[in-house]
Amino acid sequence: MPLILNAYTTTANTTIIADTGAPPGSLPTPAVVVTKAPEMPFIDGNGTYIFSPFDGPGATVTLESVFEIGPGLLPIFTVGLPITVNFAYAANLTATSSAVLEAVNLLGIVVLTVPLFTGVTNGGNNQNVAIGSGDALLLATLLPTLETMTITVTTTVTAPEVVPYPFESDGSYLGNLRVQALAVL
Repeated sequence: MPLILNAYTTTANTTIIADTGAPPGSLPTPAVVVTKAPEMPFIDGNGTYIFSPFDGPGATVTLESVFEIGPGLLPIFTVGLPITVNFAYAANLTATSSAVLEAVNLLGIVVLTVPLFTGVTNGGNNQNVAIGSGDALLLATLLPTLETMTITVTTTVTAPEVVPYPFESDGSYLGNLRVQALAVL
């Protein structure tokens, strides 16, 4: 199946929507780049980890990453569009991810919501690269009216409780989303 999207979690597509260490009224806020600890894995060569600007020992942070598949990436003439989504991620310390695909029509209305995976965890090991995956089939009746598809990945990370709190123990998170689709003519 051809690859139609290969994207990472970044400060541009990821927002902090909950954080036990955030001051009142400061959320949502964009994620920030954090220092990669030496033991943290690279994902497909990328080591740019992000997290909350309000990071602290034991903080529980929920990050929401939105990936968009725009008009030029979807086939126009097809009977059905099978889609496979794989999300690989690493985090310091315990992290759990879920993902939802939404199809948006030309009027900007969400016409389809498909849960792709839920509750995928890294087992609390900051050296694990956890992988969540899911499949969806979009039918021909829907495709001509689509403007975009978005995949929203929500991940909750609990940072380590280390005092003093050195940079090696900061909360951190990196994800890579790959979407493949095969047009069936």
